[in-house]
Amino acid sequence: MEHDAVRMTLRILDKICQRIEKSGEIIDFQQLDQLLEFFKVFVDKCHHGKEEELLFPALENVGVSNSGGPIEVLLNEHQQGRETVQAMNAALAQYTKGDRTVVNEFVKSAKEYINLLNQHIDKENDVLFPLAEIHLSEQAQAKLWEGFEMIETQKIGVGKHDEFHKMLDKLERVYLK
Repeated sequence: MEHDAVRMTLRILDKICQRIEKSGEIIDFQQLDQLLEFFKVFVDKCHHGKEEELLFPALENVGVSNSGGPIEVLLNEHQQGRETVQAMNAALAQYTKGDRTVVNEFVKSAKEYINLLNQHIDKENDVLFPLAEIHLSEQAQAKLWEGFEMIETQKIGVGKHDEFHKMLDKLERVYLK
């Protein structure tokens, strides 16, 4: 479910990049700010937070190594994603100050992020989640879900999840239909 929302934002970001490449300008700052907030809060703090704070330690506790395997790869990609979002944010900030030369930097960072997250989601779906299914008992998985709910409330706040989905619905109508 979370991955579906993330993939939708990546498709929206791709459409925005196509428009930027066509016009040479960043058109709607508010929409980009909303997407960047989604990436920082929903993707990083909430989704990656669930993995880093609960899922990865649970897997380590049952013998899955955090070095030289999927956990290490995914952790590295989390960091790459943070850096790429920071680069998009910095380029957008420079653009709003009048520096039009950063348009290409924004698009380059956005495309890197799109590719990174799409591949990252595939790794989670094809490797991480099956690994958890194999190694974690039903009881451990149920405990994880409880923890995930708590992180969601703590990291993004009550009602923020719904705000994000309303924003996504609006942006989907603008860019994907």
